[in-house]
Amino acid sequence: MYGEFFDIPAPDELVFVSTFSGGEAIRGGCTFRRGHGKIFYFSPGDQDYPVYHHRDVRKVIANAVGWARPELARRPPELLRYETDAFFDGKSYTGAIR
Repeated sequence: MYGEFFDIPAPDELVFVSTFSGGEAIRGGCTFRRGHGKIFYFSPGDQDYPVYHHRDVRKVIANAVGWARPELARRPPELLRYETDAFFDGKSYTGAIR
């Protein structure tokens, strides 16, 4: 049975507490921030209880992906083309063309 003591760092936010019929409880959803990254730990069940097909569990996972998405937009790499006509003869080379 899962239960506390659950040896993880103190979460930044506690989102879910999972409880069991025997009275056990464990942190089932936690968020962490590390550097520029975000981590969402989520434990909705295990192989004996296939809850990953449940609509609400799938919604939690989708929301977590959206939350953890990087805030800084990454630009795709820019491919520079070089005009080589004048480059090889050393006359009037202007560099990269955007």
